[in-house]
Amino acid sequence: MTSAASPSTLTGPPRRIGVAIPVILSVWILVSIWLLNWLTPMTSDDFSYASKGVSWEAIWRHYSSWSGRLVSDTLASWLLNLQAPWIASTLNTLALLGLVTILAALGARLAGQAFKPSVALLIFLLYWLCNPDLGQTTFWTVGAANYLWPNVFNFGFALAYLWRLETSRAPAWSTAALIALALLAGCSNENTGIVTAGLLAWVTYRHRRQHALGVWPLVWLACMAAGIAILILAPGNQLRAEAFAHWYEQPALWRLWDHFSRRFPDAMLRYAGIFLVLLAWRLYAGPPAPRARRAILVLMAAACLANAILALAPNIPKRALNGGMMYLLLAVSLYSHDLFSRTRTNKHWPGCLTRTLSIAILLWLLSSTLMLRAYHGTWQQDHVRRSILADGMQRGLSRIEIPQYHFLRTLRSRDRFDTFFDAQALSNYYNNPATIVEYPVQGHYDLRTQPQRRAP
Repeated sequence: MTSAASPSTLTGPPRRIGVAIPVILSVWILVSIWLLNWLTPMTSDDFSYASKGVSWEAIWRHYSSWSGRLVSDTLASWLLNLQAPWIASTLNTLALLGLVTILAALGARLAGQAFKPSVALLIFLLYWLCNPDLGQTTFWTVGAANYLWPNVFNFGFALAYLWRLETSRAPAWSTAALIALALLAGCSNENTGIVTAGLLAWVTYRHRRQHALGVWPLVWLACMAAGIAILILAPGNQLRAEAFAHWYEQPALWRLWDHFSRRFPDAMLRYAGIFLVLLAWRLYAGPPAPRARRAILVLMAAACLANAILALAPNIPKRALNGGMMYLLLAVSLYSHDLFSRTRTNKHWPGCLTRTLSIAILLWLLSSTLMLRAYHGTWQQDHVRRSILADGMQRGLSRIEIPQYHFLRTLRSRDRFDTFFDAQALSNYYNNPATIVEYPVQGHYDLRTQPQRRAP
C-alpha cells in the first residue's frame, strides 16, 4: 500500500517553476538591455557630440549656436567621453529601468493603489514593442540622451512632486532635490516639458481647493518653468531655424494644416499597439472607475497635445514621438492599477492581464533575440570600419572609403539605431583631414569576410 503524497510534494515543483520563470525573465531583460547598449557603435551625431566635450565654453557655444537642450546635449557629450564604454551602457540600462519603474509607480499613485511589479513589466514590454523608434530613442547614445533621459527627469519630477504635494512631513534635502530636478525636467525636452508642467499646475490648482498649499510647490513649478524658458528661448534655436527657412517661410495656416492633416494622424497611429491594449481591457475587463477614467482621458489628451506642439517643428523624426507615448503608458499604468483594486469584484481582470502579458512577452522575446543578432552583426561591422579607417589614416590617404552598416532582420525597422553619416564629424573626431565616404554593401560582413559593394 503506497502512502499519500504530501502537500509539499504536490505543490513544490510548480511553485519552484512559478518563481524561476520571473527570475529568468528579469535576468534576460537586464542582460538584453545592457548588451544592446554595449553593442551599439558610435554613429551619426555621436562623433560631433563626443568632439564637443563638456567644458563651459563648449556648452555655451552649442547653446548659443544650435540647441537649447542644455541637459541632453551635455549628457550626451559626457556619456560619449567616458573612458569605459560599459559605464555608459550600465547608466543607459538603469535609465530605461528607472523610467519604467517611475511610470508604474506614478500610475499607482494616481490610482491611489499599491505598486504592482507586474504593471512595471507590462510598461516595459509596451515601451519596447510600441515605441515609434526604439533604436534611436533608447540604444543610440545621443538619442537616449535626448529622449530616454529627459523622460526620466520629467516623469521622475512629476512623481516626486506629487509625493511632496501629498506628504505633510518630508526630509529637508528633498526640497533642494526637487528644485534641481525641476530645472532638469524643464530644460530637457520641448513638448513633454510644457505638457507635464501644465498637468502639474492643474493638479496643484485642484489640490489647493481642498488642502493648504504652501509656497514650495509654487517654487518647484516656477523652477520647471524657468527650465522650459532656458530651453525654448535659447539663441541657438533661432540660428538653427535658419537651416529650415524654406519651411518657416510658408504661411502659418498652411503649416498648421499640413501638420494636423498629415503629420499628426500619422504620429498618433504610431501608438496603435497601446490603444489596442486599452480597448481590449475596456471590452474584456470592464471600464475604469469614474475618477480613473477622467485621469486616463486627460493623459490621452496630453499625448495628443505633446504631438500637437510639434506643429511648430519643421520636421518630425519618429523618435520625437517618444514623449507622447509616455502619457499613454502612464494611462496604461493607471488603468491596470485601478483594475487591480477591484479584483474581488472583477473576475475577468486576472485572465485579461495574463493574456496581455503572455502575448507581449512572446513578442518581446522574438524582438530582443532578433535585435541582439542584428546589433551583434553591426558590432562586427564596426570593427571592419574602424580597421579601414585606421589603415587609411596610417597610410596618409586623402580619401577613405568605408562600408555602410548592413542590418540583419529585426522585428521592426524602427528597432535599429540611427545610421546617418556625417563625414565631417567623423574626420574631426579622428582629427584627420581625409575625406571619408560610405559605400553601400550587399550583405553582412566582418573581419573574416570582405564587404561586397552593392551595384549603384
